[in-house]
Amino acid sequence: MNKKVIAINSSKRKRNTHQLLEQLKNQLKEKHIEVEILNLFDYEIQECIGCEVCLRKGNCSLKDDHSLLMKKLTEYDGLVLSTPVYMGNVSGKLKVFVDRTCKWFHRPELVGIPVLSVATTSASGLGDTFKTLESVAIQWGAFPTDRIARQVKDLHISLEEKEYRQFLKHLNQPKSKYKPSMKQVIHFQVQKVLAEKVLPIDKDYWQQQGWTDKGYFYDSKAALTTKAFGNLFYRFLSSRVKKVGE
Repeated sequence: MNKKVIAINSSKRKRNTHQLLEQLKNQLKEKHIEVEILNLFDYEIQECIGCEVCLRKGNCSLKDDHSLLMKKLTEYDGLVLSTPVYMGNVSGKLKVFVDRTCKWFHRPELVGIPVLSVATTSASGLGDTFKTLESVAIQWGAFPTDRIARQVKDLHISLEEKEYRQFLKHLNQPKSKYKPSMKQVIHFQVQKVLAEKVLPIDKDYWQQQGWTDKGYFYDSKAALTTKAFGNLFYRFLSSRVKKVGE
């Protein structure tokens, strides 16, 4: 079965960043990988109002296209997060979209999905922008792979396979082959403690997924030292976070 990838474009102009996505789409098509480009500006996405209904009840109180888009992302084997650099970071449209996914920090639904980050800039800001994109991927339970970057001066350079080699590799192999970083394992343990201590809906979800007795979302190639430190960190944090209601 062919793999399916969804690429999020958060630029309204559909120029530099979008053109990179089109190149990627054409190249992956040659490898029998289907890519759908999702343009955020084609959808109604309201700003998060901080009501926490999605955290406590599971569904958002706002009526727009966002829930549809979140469901759509769960139907793909891989994800491309792309943005032009605005004020040294991601575009406002992408940030609004990400803010509305806050329940995925508590109840991740993209676990084990490889993420490719794409960013374009006039001159600077790529470093912080990629950090944000990769942090979002980790919070969703997915994992970051390659970075594709272009400045105005090198937009003419065609995309090469080496720029997305890791993304391609992880699309075509079991997630158990992935080696999560210390940061990812620690983040998992933080999420697990919150699930056990704060919201009953989170605890039920984590138990259903079978994550509460694991050191990471799934069996992986995490280093032994990373696993050991993660377990120690979990015990330390769990002993200091009081269960809500106690």
